[in-house]
Amino acid sequence: MRNSTERLTMLSLDPDRTPAHTAESMAGAYEDLRNYLLATPKRKTTKAVSIVIVGGGIVGIMTAFYLRCMRYEVTILERESFVGAASGRNGGGILALGRDLPEIPFVRVSIDLWQQISELGVDAKICRSGHLMVAMNEAEAHKLQKAMRLYALAGLDVRYLSPQELTEHVPDLNRDNQGGLFSPSCAQGYPFSAANDMVSLLRRDGVKAVDHCVVTGFELAGARVTGVHCAQGFIEADAVVLCAGPWTSELGNRLGVFLPVQPRRSQILATQKLGSRRIHPFVSGNGLYLRQTHAGNLLYGGGGPWEVTGYDTSNTVAAIRRLSTRLVEMFPSYRERQLIRAFAGTVELTPDHLPLLGAVPGLDNVYVSAGYNGHGYGMSAVAGKLLARMIDDDRHGAQAPKKIRQLTRLVDPSRFSDSPAAVERS
Repeated sequence: MRNSTERLTMLSLDPDRTPAHTAESMAGAYEDLRNYLLATPKRKTTKAVSIVIVGGGIVGIMTAFYLRCMRYEVTILERESFVGAASGRNGGGILALGRDLPEIPFVRVSIDLWQQISELGVDAKICRSGHLMVAMNEAEAHKLQKAMRLYALAGLDVRYLSPQELTEHVPDLNRDNQGGLFSPSCAQGYPFSAANDMVSLLRRDGVKAVDHCVVTGFELAGARVTGVHCAQGFIEADAVVLCAGPWTSELGNRLGVFLPVQPRRSQILATQKLGSRRIHPFVSGNGLYLRQTHAGNLLYGGGGPWEVTGYDTSNTVAAIRRLSTRLVEMFPSYRERQLIRAFAGTVELTPDHLPLLGAVPGLDNVYVSAGYNGHGYGMSAVAGKLLARMIDDDRHGAQAPKKIRQLTRLVDPSRFSDSPAAVERS
C-alpha cells in the first residue's frame, strides 16, 4: 500500500456528512431540469431585445448561443481574445462523478447539451469516455466506496473497480493502486476548437462578438442598466449579463453589488504523443487529473490551495515538479515521457464552491453566470441554456416550475447578499 495521505483530486462530495435523502432528490432533479430546458416555450416577441454579455469565455459564448436561439439581439464583449483565458486552457472534462450533489443534475444535463451541440457540427470532439477516480491507498478506497452509494442514489451510473479491473481498464496504471470509482456517463472534449467553432457560429448567426474590448463602466437609470461603456464607445442594452469569470467581482463592484468570485491559478502540462491510445477515460487521483487527448498527447494538471491567488498565469518549476512527481507515482512507465508544453489558466472560486447563476440582487435587468470553480467548460452548456431561459421567463412575466426554482435557488447569486462583506460594501 502506498502513503496514507488523501489525494483524491476531484471529490467535492463529503460522504460522511451527506444524507441519503439529499442524493435521492438529485435523481429526480435531473429529469426535471432536462425536461424544462428541452421544452421550447411559444412566445411572441413584439420588438427586438438587445442583450450585452460581458465576457467572451466559454460561459459567455454558450449564453450568447442560447439567447440567439431565442432570437434575442446579442452583443458579446471580450477584454482580450475569445477563449484566451481559462476557457481555452483546461482539461476539457464534462464530469458529474466527483461533483457535490447539488451540481449533479446540472452537469448531467450539460453532457446531454454538449452532445447536441456537437451534432450541429461544432468541433468539440465530445467523447463519453467516462471518469475514473483512482484510489492510491486504502483510506481513499474506503472513501470512494462510501461516495459510490450516494452517487448511485443521485442517479449516476457508477461502479467500483478492483485493482485488477482498473489495470485492465488503464494498463499503464501503477499496480499498487487500490481500485477506483468509475462512471461511464462522464465526457471530455477539446475546449479550444469547441469555443472557436462556437464564436464562428455566433458571428454567422448575427451575434456581434467584439474582442479586445475593455468595459469601463455601466450607465444606470435607477435599478436598471441602460448600457455599457467600453473602449469602442457606448452600447445600449435592454439587459446585461456578467460572464467575466474571475473578473466578475470587479464588474460587480462597479455596479455596487457583491459578487464573491476569487481568482486562482491552475497549471497544466502536456507530453509528447503516447503513440497509441493508452488512456480512454478522464482520470483523477493522487493530486492531479489527466487525460489522453484526441491527438494522443497526455494532458495532466491541477491546482489547489497551494497555488497562488490572483491572475498570474505563468508556469512554475515547483508546480511542474509537484504534478510530474504525482503523475509518475500513478504511471511509473511515463517517467521518461518528454514534456512539450506547459500553460496555466485562472479558475474562479466562490465561498461555497457553487456558481453564481441568475439575476443580480438589487438590479432589475442584470444577470450573472460565473464562479464555476474550475469546471466552467463542462458546466457552460447548461449554464448558458438555463440563464437564457431565466432571462426569457423574466421578459415575458413567466415563472419556472416550483422544482426548478428550488434547484436554481442553490446557485442564486442573492445567497451572498447578507454576508458581512456585502454589508460592508453597501
